Amino acid sequence: MSTPSDFVTICPEILYFGTPVAVVSSLNPGGSTNLAAVSSFWALGERLVLGLTVFGQTAANLRRHPGCVLNLPSPRQWLEVERLGHTTGCAELTEYHRAAGITYAQDKFTVSGFTALPAECVKPDRVAECPVQIEAQVSAVHPATEAAPFIYVETRKLRVHAQRGVLDAHATRIDIEAWSPLFYVFRHYYGKGAHLGASFRARGEPR
Repeated sequence: MSTPSDFVTICPEILYFGTPVAVVSSLNPGGSTNLAAVSSFWALGERLVLGLTVFGQTAANLRRHPGCVLNLPSPRQWLEVERLGHTTGCAELTEYHRAAGITYAQDKFTVSGFTALPAECVKPDRVAECPVQIEAQVSAVHPATEAAPFIYVETRKLRVHAQRGVLDAHATRIDIEAWSPLFYVFRHYYGKGAHLGASFRARGEPR
């Protein structure tokens, strides 16, 4: 059992203990697709919530046009994701962008090496290399505050696409042994580790 002396009080710069990465497709004013790597998102039933900085093109795009795609990369795509992290679709760079070493890129597909794939329910393109792609529509945007320059975007799932290689034999559910998300852990990329067991909500699946 741990005792108080086993703990140290710290002030970590970030609190990314481990979150999945999404590449968010959104619609630029001219009709092209912007791509952005996002590591702050989670699912609540069929709603997906995104945490976005106010300085990015994705935030501006989702305020203006509600359609988007959440493309979920595998660990194999981490380099493509990392290339996106150095760029913004905002032509006018702010001090935030300059301080972070972020540069403007008009064509995010060329920069990243990803391939565009047409969506079915929304206007922005999907990312062909990502094993899972969720077309969604924005249902609410919660504004930033002075203390936190982030917006929180609620989206609603419209359609889910999955590569056959990550599906079960019936092609109806994600095969958890075949599927591995890309995780962002304290600014480092990781894949899925060993299977430890199933929760009681696994509905009859092996534990």
